[in-house]
Amino acid sequence: MKKNISRREFLKIGGYLATGFGLSQYYTDVFASGLNNLVSGTPKIIWLQAQSCSGCSVSFLNANGPYIQQIITELVSIMFHPTISAAQGDVAIDIIKNVSSADFPFIFIVEGAIPLDMPKACMIGEETFEDMAIPLLKRAKYIMAAGTCATYGGIPSAEGNPTGAVGVMDFMKNKNIPYKGRLVNCPLCPTHPASIIGTLAYLAGKGYPDVDEKLLTPHMFYAHSVHYNCPRYHFYEKGIFADKFGDEGCLFKLGCLGPLSYTTCPWRQWNGGINWCIRAAAPCIGCSHPYFAKFKDFPFYRKGEKYHQVKYQEKDRTSK
Repeated sequence: MKKNISRREFLKIGGYLATGFGLSQYYTDVFASGLNNLVSGTPKIIWLQAQSCSGCSVSFLNANGPYIQQIITELVSIMFHPTISAAQGDVAIDIIKNVSSADFPFIFIVEGAIPLDMPKACMIGEETFEDMAIPLLKRAKYIMAAGTCATYGGIPSAEGNPTGAVGVMDFMKNKNIPYKGRLVNCPLCPTHPASIIGTLAYLAGKGYPDVDEKLLTPHMFYAHSVHYNCPRYHFYEKGIFADKFGDEGCLFKLGCLGPLSYTTCPWRQWNGGINWCIRAAAPCIGCSHPYFAKFKDFPFYRKGEKYHQVKYQEKDRTSK
C-alpha cells in the first residue's frame, strides 16, 4: 500500500535525481511532480522482458536514493514485472492482457531485444513475446526501451545471430506501430537505475522529453560524451596515453570508446556512486552505442591502437 508522501520528500528525491545528472532546478520540480503522479497511479507501469539477461532489472533493483524498496512500495504502481512480481502462471498472463485492454494510461517498459525473425525464441507462457507486446505497444501512452538490447538490439543482435533480434524502435517500425512522441530509449548495458526512475518521473510529470532526433535518447541524460567528462581527459589533452592496463594516462590506445559513448556514467557512476569503468582503469567499451556488440571483427577490448577503425562514427548522432 502506498503511503502519504509530503511535497518536501518529493522535492528531496527530485533534487537528488536532478543534481546527480547535473540538471537545473526545473528538473527537480518536474521529477517531484512526476513522482507525485506515479504515487497516485497515473500512469501505471508494466515491465516485460524479451531477449535479455535481466541485467537491467538487476540494475533497477540496485537503485539507491530513492532505494528500490521505496520505489516499489511507495512511488510507482508496477502492474507486473517478471522478476519481482509475485504473480505467476495464468494470473500473470491475465494481468498482462488486462493491461493491454485497459482504458487507464500506462507506461510500457521493455527490457531485452525482440526476436523478429524467430518469434518463438522468446515466449511468455504459451504465447510469443511479440504477440503479448504488440497490444501493449499500441495502447501504451509511453514506451521505454530499458537497456541497449531493448534500444538497439545489443548482444542478442550480434552478427550471425539467427533470431533477427532488434530493438523496440525497429520492431515498431516493422509492425507499423507509431513510435514518435511515445518511445524513449534509455541505453547502457545495463542501463542506470537513475535513468529509468528519472525518465519515468519526467514522463509522468511533464510528458515526452526532448530527445535525440534519431536515437530517441533523452538529452537530459544522454547529451554528453564520456570522453569530455572523463577524469583522464587531461591526459588526452597532453598526449599521455596508457600502454598497458594500470598505467596512468588516457585509455584511448587500449581501446577506450569514450568519445563515441553518450552516457551519465561519469556523474552517476555505479554501485551507489562508488565506481565505474574508467575509474577502475578499464576502457569504456561503448555499451550505449547503437552498434555495441554488433560485429564479429570488433572486440570489446583492443590494445595498441593508434586510432579506432570502427564501423560506427559520430555521424550516427543527428544532434547533441
